[in-house]
Amino acid sequence: MKTLANCTPKEFAVQTLKITERVRKYTDGIARIKEKCRNIAENGTEIFEIISYICGDNIDETMSLCGELCFMSGEDFSRLDPQNGDEDGIIELVNIFNSKRVVSFFTTLLNLQKISKML
Repeated sequence: MKTLANCTPKEFAVQTLKITERVRKYTDGIARIKEKCRNIAENGTEIFEIISYICGDNIDETMSLCGELCFMSGEDFSRLDPQNGDEDGIIELVNIFNSKRVVSFFTTLLNLQKISKML
């Protein structure tokens, strides 16, 4: 399966740009949940609210984001069924987020952001 972890440099750049806007909207929703939970006396519910947002309330957007990480539509990603011989999309996501290439790229971007703020 082609993923962000094993594509060509050009594909990586193009796909990262596509993913960026989706992630921005997605994390805005998570930030709203965190803010809401800060205002609740018991913060132990925050993780459950985030899981609900990712796996329930926002499942189609979650599948679209996962699909983009694997160069496919969210609908195609959501239909992957390892029991029927399909590749395992969840394992591929874990591989992407554990990929030295992906982690190094995004860590470097965060470091560059910090440096640019200091200038």
